[in-house]
Amino acid sequence: MNKSNLIAISVVVCILAACGSSDDVDIVAAGMMSGTDPVSEKDAQCMAKNIKKIASDDQWDTLVKINKGEMDEQDMSMDQAMGMMMPTMAAAKECEVELF
Repeated sequence: MNKSNLIAISVVVCILAACGSSDDVDIVAAGMMSGTDPVSEKDAQCMAKNIKKIASDDQWDTLVKINKGEMDEQDMSMDQAMGMMMPTMAAAKECEVELF
């Protein structure tokens, strides 16, 4: 294989890895699609990916636990709940999703 083919294959693999969906993103997106104000699958995937980029690791882990059923939303502290507002609002804006 020549060098240009190897570079092209490497670029495609990197793009697929970056754009692919992970299990935790799918779990959070599923929660958004079945919540009190459900959103479409496309919007939920977009928002989940953007929240993962913006939120801290602790915030993301909490969100995943809630959507897996390992933690109840009422178990979140007020600080945790308020801290999730900014990443959620930023993701909604980025994905052009109207939350309210």
